[in-house]
Amino acid sequence: MRKLIKLTCLVLILLMLANTITASAAEGFSGEKALKIGAITVVVVGVVCLIRQAVVNGRADKFYQQGEALAAAGDWEGAVRAYTQAWEINPNYKDVTTKLATAKERAGAMFLRLGDEARKEERLEAAEDYYRKALQYMPASTEVRQKLDQLAQELALVYYRRGLAYETVNRWPEALREYERAYLLAPQHNEIVDHYQRAQTKVHRDLPLIAILFFVNNTDLPGLEDLVARELETRMVAEANGKYVMLDYNRVQAVVNEQAAGLSATLDERLAMDLGRLLGVDEVIIGVLDPVEAKNQLKIKVAAQRLEVPSGKISKEVKAFTYNFPKGMASVDWWRHIPQLASQLSKRLKK
Repeated sequence: MRKLIKLTCLVLILLMLANTITASAAEGFSGEKALKIGAITVVVVGVVCLIRQAVVNGRADKFYQQGEALAAAGDWEGAVRAYTQAWEINPNYKDVTTKLATAKERAGAMFLRLGDEARKEERLEAAEDYYRKALQYMPASTEVRQKLDQLAQELALVYYRRGLAYETVNRWPEALREYERAYLLAPQHNEIVDHYQRAQTKVHRDLPLIAILFFVNNTDLPGLEDLVARELETRMVAEANGKYVMLDYNRVQAVVNEQAAGLSATLDERLAMDLGRLLGVDEVIIGVLDPVEAKNQLKIKVAAQRLEVPSGKISKEVKAFTYNFPKGMASVDWWRHIPQLASQLSKRLKK
């Protein structure tokens, strides 16, 4: 700000001096008289600039002194605000830049300490607020980020248990709120994901709960069925648009691995219905992956069905279509193209 004022004043002085001399010469004044008039003009402009600088410094000093008083009282958050305002008016005023940096460091340390105290007292939500404030003042602190990550897991379980309590008395809107808070903190926790998804369908009764069960892999590509199912789930979740809820695939596979062998010897529609009932879903998705004979290019045939539970009625059938992997693709790179395959399949599975 101060540099800008100086530069502006210098430009004004030069312009007005040139203009005054030119005007004086045009009116017939001698060169000496013209220079005197120009000098007077320069002095006037200089005084105006000095007044302007004094006003700016006065405003900066007002907030600077506020920052000093707040810092002396230990109110480091307030000091940061005051020093910031002074810095924005004039970043070169006294040592405001250093004072602001120190205040931010002290404020961050203060909130970190308050967070630790709240966590020790098991006031976890308060601790999270304090840690997040500390991170605002110390964004590069690995210690604060580590404590926030650890606290997130503890808070997720707190919200999850609250959700369970609401669920037992059929207060589904409240349960959904708590499960969602837990899910946002720990989306990798299968039990949390499962209850969150079920609560959505309880609150929004028009939303079907869908589970991707299995794909029968008849190709010689190992793990193709699992990759297709996982990528399909990712696509369908992204494209749901409030029309359905997907049951977490990891949760589904835990039930499939535990129950399938005891229910049926083959992966078929009858098994799909049994698993669907066990999972408590409205629809299940199953499919088949077959090889296609082709020279110099990998191709597979894909078919799938959305089946209603427990009736077994086909709500959407994807007739077998051929997916062509890129020509010239290295034989070991086939897995890189599964997202594109899943995208095509997801579009065909929409009602």
